[in-house]
Amino acid sequence: MLAPRWQRTLGGQRASRLRWSGLSFAAESRSDPVPLRAVPDIERPTWTGPCPDLLHPQAKMSIDAHALGPQLLFAFAGGDASERIRGILADVDHTATRWDPAVFSKHLFIDTWVDHLCGLPLEGRPLEADPSTLRALITRPPSDAAERTFRQDVLKEVANSPTVRDELLEIYRELRRLRVFLLRAPPDGAGESTRRRIQILGVLRAIFERVGASFHGCTSGLQRLRELAIEHTGRESFRRLVDLLDHDRHRATVDLQIRLGGDGRVRTLVVAKIHEDPKNRFYRTPAQRLWAKIGLLLRGYRFSDAELVDRWIDSVYDEIAQIIPGFLQLIGHIELYLVALAFREEARAKGLEVSLPEIEEGPTKLDGLFNPLLLAQGTRPVPCDLVRRGPGSTTVITGPNSGGKTRLLQSIGLAQLLGQGGLFVPARRAKLRIAPYLFCSLVQEESFDQSEGRLGTELLRIRRMFESAPPGSLIIIDELCSGTNPSEGEEIFMLVIQLLRELEPETFVTTHFLDFAHRLEARSDELKLSFLRVELDEAQHPTFAFAPGVAPTSLAGRAASRLGVTRDELSALVRKHKA
Repeated sequence: MLAPRWQRTLGGQRASRLRWSGLSFAAESRSDPVPLRAVPDIERPTWTGPCPDLLHPQAKMSIDAHALGPQLLFAFAGGDASERIRGILADVDHTATRWDPAVFSKHLFIDTWVDHLCGLPLEGRPLEADPSTLRALITRPPSDAAERTFRQDVLKEVANSPTVRDELLEIYRELRRLRVFLLRAPPDGAGESTRRRIQILGVLRAIFERVGASFHGCTSGLQRLRELAIEHTGRESFRRLVDLLDHDRHRATVDLQIRLGGDGRVRTLVVAKIHEDPKNRFYRTPAQRLWAKIGLLLRGYRFSDAELVDRWIDSVYDEIAQIIPGFLQLIGHIELYLVALAFREEARAKGLEVSLPEIEEGPTKLDGLFNPLLLAQGTRPVPCDLVRRGPGSTTVITGPNSGGKTRLLQSIGLAQLLGQGGLFVPARRAKLRIAPYLFCSLVQEESFDQSEGRLGTELLRIRRMFESAPPGSLIIIDELCSGTNPSEGEEIFMLVIQLLRELEPETFVTTHFLDFAHRLEARSDELKLSFLRVELDEAQHPTFAFAPGVAPTSLAGRAASRLGVTRDELSALVRKHKA
């Protein structure tokens, strides 16, 4: 069935009925388009159309294509459906994961970091990726090992071949052009509207042809994308699309004869001959065009020549419409890999390396681990090597303030998050085990309406940890029990360590209870504890590297001096106020 233009009036102000993929939508045919009205579905129906997908071994549609399709048709026909399209694209059916972003995203500053990644340049041009889609993809690492391997394989081919990377970038830019056209406010005037529709079809043709001509020799999901494009370009529907665009670009060739006078000026211009292309399926002789208009007139429809062309455009669009939702979801998939490449370039510019981790059981080893949040702040992080002992172990980290303890915890969490998502980790070389869950608590915020004091808030934090984290989880806690006095804090700290032995997660925790940490060190074998301390140079300044053991001092006096909190400086301030 030909898709009607929503602005067109057919036989007066009567309703037109549009059917798209088996769903019915009604809109009144008038110059002012009205919103589409749909019977709501109880469940999102399974999509059975073509599905460009670069994230899953079995291609799937992650957006509601049944809801999106009619909105795209409305936009293509000249209506403004931009807000509805954006809303559907944002409602992503995420990858199956056991992780809960709510318990770690804020503490790892995911929102800020992803916003930074989206603005990074790649090949000299800012990506300007969509941060909301990337946040959703990054914070939900797949539970399925095959899905993680699938993503790693795609990223390897993109990262190791400049040709593949450039091809993916060009496809990404064409896909974004398609989205811009569909979200752009409709132009005024029938001629401009028709031109916009032709441009959209032209972008679709460019996407098909570019994907089909790319990724030669690839063995990852990129090859599947290429095969999908080749299969579609061989269809009759695509040949109709090509013929329509060729007819629009080259309907006829005109031979002109120009007569010049003695002064060199043009005297006459005569059309000597017109060569039309009768082989194009959209070619009509003048008589055929006249009879088509007469036939429609007799049926009560009044069409201009431009509207006859619109009928051809509608028919071609209708034949390829099912692929467009998949193309739009593909934008977010490609952005995930391009952002990973931009992150690698940013790290290399600072003399650092990233890597795709080896996934295996046993101890985890991270060589050259660094904190990518520092890159976002314009600071070059100091890399360190870290060996993690795995489930059932607890590592206690001590050292002075501003020595890098919290930054180390962030690095561990981000490396696990990115590695399980099939992406580059911030380390030169990495071996990771799969953690069923990540619990991260680094930021302790107080609000005016909180019902508990600092101790109560700390106890609730501990309870949330045991409520949510299953055995084998990765637990990261900063300043455990810092919200109460040392004696009570040590008692709670010991309780947590003993219960963690039964739960058997892999835990990293920082503390300033140095005397207590030294006592725990004496029982390290019994309690399955290991210890890391901030390394200091000869001048007792932190090197931001870590060594086994417990810190001998927190260097509180040095921190106070650095911040101007000494007796002499404070006394000077007192005298200034009294003067």
